[in-house]
Amino acid sequence: MATQTATGFRLGVIGAGRLGEAIARTWLKRTGQKPLVWSRNGLRPGEKNSLRVEEGAWVTHWTSAFEAQSLLIAIPGKAFLQLVEDNEQARQFTGNIFCASASLSCASLKRVFPRASVFCVSPFLIDGVNSIPMLVLRPSDLPPAKWSEARADLELFGEVDVIEDEEIFSQLALLGASWPSVVLAGVQAAAAAGLKGIEDENASQIGHRIFFRAMQSLLAIRVNGEAAAEIATPGGITERGLHSLGEVTSLFETVFKLMQARATELRA
Repeated sequence: MATQTATGFRLGVIGAGRLGEAIARTWLKRTGQKPLVWSRNGLRPGEKNSLRVEEGAWVTHWTSAFEAQSLLIAIPGKAFLQLVEDNEQARQFTGNIFCASASLSCASLKRVFPRASVFCVSPFLIDGVNSIPMLVLRPSDLPPAKWSEARADLELFGEVDVIEDEEIFSQLALLGASWPSVVLAGVQAAAAAGLKGIEDENASQIGHRIFFRAMQSLLAIRVNGEAAAEIATPGGITERGLHSLGEVTSLFETVFKLMQARATELRA
């Protein structure tokens, strides 16, 4: 449990899943301070003896997290709204609300936190990196002093990219979360296509390693249109493949728009 007094905590975290755990761990490593943590599932994972998030100073009721100066929401939007709807402590909270739930709009957050400074954030979890880069939606009506205070908190996690338009924020947030997972599925399908007809399991494993090693190399130099043209020898194999892609861009646009539509449907 906490060794600090409740009023000494700068950050509170609602949620102790993968995101909540990463937030607490990164905050402790970069600030030396434990955040207050509350989870719907309690302190301990199942029958295990270890704490669900050892880096956190646990509270037994979610409203105790309001003792922190800033609060980061790391649970699904619907579950969070069920907690805070019509709660007087939420209505009186005057700190910063950093909401990582893609299904919550700024309007719905301001309704339950009318006195707080509300920020929609999109954290990007990267394995093996001691930071959590974030995309943040800056409210247009926020006083400069309040923004400086909030940004200082967010920069303690790592690099911060700022957007002031909610629709653009939602689109860019997809690029760092769900969309790469879909694109990866496409990349895996491309690898499978290249290995079609090879029945030797060892050769297939080697083929996968070769393919993803090449992909990693291309990503490392951040290939753009011009770089791709340099790699493709005129009249060569790569050029033939690039010219044969057809309407793959149109396909990706269609899939991305469908994902955007679903995100809009889920947003409260």
